[in-house]
Amino acid sequence: MHLASAPYRPPSIGERARDAIRSEGILRFARHTMRWLAQYAAGVPGSVLGRSDTFAVGGTSYEYLVHRYHYTWLNERAVEVPIVRGVLAGVGNGRVLEVGNVLGHYGSVSHAVIDRYERAPGVINADVLEFEDEAGFELIVSISTLEHVGWDERPRDHSAAERAFARLAQLLSPGGNLVVTVPVGYNPHLDQAIRAGRLGLSQLRALRREQRRNIWYEVDPAEVWDAPYDWLLCTAHGIAVCHAHRPAVDSALGTSGGD
Repeated sequence: MHLASAPYRPPSIGERARDAIRSEGILRFARHTMRWLAQYAAGVPGSVLGRSDTFAVGGTSYEYLVHRYHYTWLNERAVEVPIVRGVLAGVGNGRVLEVGNVLGHYGSVSHAVIDRYERAPGVINADVLEFEDEAGFELIVSISTLEHVGWDERPRDHSAAERAFARLAQLLSPGGNLVVTVPVGYNPHLDQAIRAGRLGLSQLRALRREQRRNIWYEVDPAEVWDAPYDWLLCTAHGIAVCHAHRPAVDSALGTSGGD
């Protein structure tokens, strides 16, 4: 098991602001910033009093997550966390693994968590590409994490995220499920792997954000790939919800279990 030597550090807000001004100009940058500040201020009361608005995916309705950590009312966490919590609710006492320490910031968790960089109680600091587990997991979930694998390193490894997805599929027990959310536009190589069908998904759903408000609606996956990624605020305007399933019975051997 490989322990990370240093945490990933995203560009600072100052660095991102300078890049945005160079690419978009000072006026567009100022409008963007003022709009974000207004939306942030408007959402703070909801983080205290709660918010009852809902969105739907696959015919199931979920309440938006409004939480001050990572100001979810302005980004994809508003929908990612409720979707994954819904998946977890159906597992019961089965073995569960979370890749990327996300859910623990929004409530207590009892499942195993691996995260290469983040140090926190109960979190195993491990590289997903090298993580081993012989027993297998009934469910593996990952929220906006796999797109960073290889892509946030220097030099970049363009295939690492795709390999990480394959590795997690191998860690499923027979009949197990993998659910991964991916912010569109962050890692173009992972986006392409999803679009090309190279991940062996059993189901793919997509949501798109109304850009002026944090309102999300389900769209056909073909309609999400041009959604822009906001590099200034590190916020997605589209997400892919990827499902993979390991059959309970090996179709080739006619037996259950085993790789």
